[in-house]
Amino acid sequence: MFLNENRIVEKICELPTTLGDISESIFGGTSTRNSLLHRLAVPEGSDSDSLYLCEGLCKPVFLEPELIYPYVTGIFPEKFAFNSSPYRFMLPYEFSDKGSRKEYRVIPPEELKIRFPMAYGRILEFKNQFDHDNSLLDSADYYSVRGRKLLERLGTPKIIATEGYRVQAAYDASGNYVFEQGCGIVLKEPEKYPYVTAVLNSQIARLFPSVCESEMLYSGSATPAAMKRFPIVFPEDRLTEDLITSISGYLMFLNRQKNANYAVGWLDELTGFYEQISNLLVLDVYFGDGIDQKLLNALEDNIHPYAGDMESENSGSLLSVLYYIKQRISDTSNFKKYVFDTEFPGILSFL
Repeated sequence: MFLNENRIVEKICELPTTLGDISESIFGGTSTRNSLLHRLAVPEGSDSDSLYLCEGLCKPVFLEPELIYPYVTGIFPEKFAFNSSPYRFMLPYEFSDKGSRKEYRVIPPEELKIRFPMAYGRILEFKNQFDHDNSLLDSADYYSVRGRKLLERLGTPKIIATEGYRVQAAYDASGNYVFEQGCGIVLKEPEKYPYVTAVLNSQIARLFPSVCESEMLYSGSATPAAMKRFPIVFPEDRLTEDLITSISGYLMFLNRQKNANYAVGWLDELTGFYEQISNLLVLDVYFGDGIDQKLLNALEDNIHPYAGDMESENSGSLLSVLYYIKQRISDTSNFKKYVFDTEFPGILSFL
């Protein structure tokens, strides 16, 4: 059965459940009155956790690591996971837990001077050098950050979706990433993160502009209003959801390896293989009857949750396991007949 793009969009728009329905919060990133005050870079080869390079200053500065958070921008959000980013973001705020949210307050200059003298000195230096102002610091003017919901959710696991017309999603397990462009998505059911991350990275998400056109910015950036409208379908059977969840775990690991010293060609091929399986399963959830039983049996026999810790596991041995699983699936099923066309209208021709 072949479905043209307009009919696909119509079918998806008829779905009753949206990303907003299953999310506790969808919010935009942070912004500052002066980004030079907050954006930092980690010097290449540095092994110090307090040495940074500040935008706008042509010299290194030392800051307390307790106030520094990883910052993602540009190419650093990969699909499913984050590459290591050389950027950091200074937040002169104090956070405390209150249920699932964070309470936060800006640290007053007089308190900052005592508790975090390096950060205090850096802000004062910025003020003197760039504003030619030698007066005392004013927290509201010189280190305030716009992005209330992001601050409330700091430390809360979330999905960070970026790229607008080509949505891609990365899972932030620690919840400590700061971002400006994109949307943070906190789900009501944390166990659904792998599946929703897979949906947002699937061919379904290529329809995002058509489905959410009225809420999209002219620049193509995704907005919280648009993300809330995107329809979500969950698998009717537990097997499919478990398979997608397991493959999401594989893809989070594989995309982290892209920053390591591996042969990029075969690593990209291995990652592409699991992305294609994830795509097939997600499309089958949305439209049904797309995958024959032989392939489903091969997936059920070979794809399982990884019992170890992918962060600490020897990456070489785990890559070998994932390559072996790929060979098993390819050899014991008719997987090769499921080929995606480059243009979206043809990707569902197998249904």
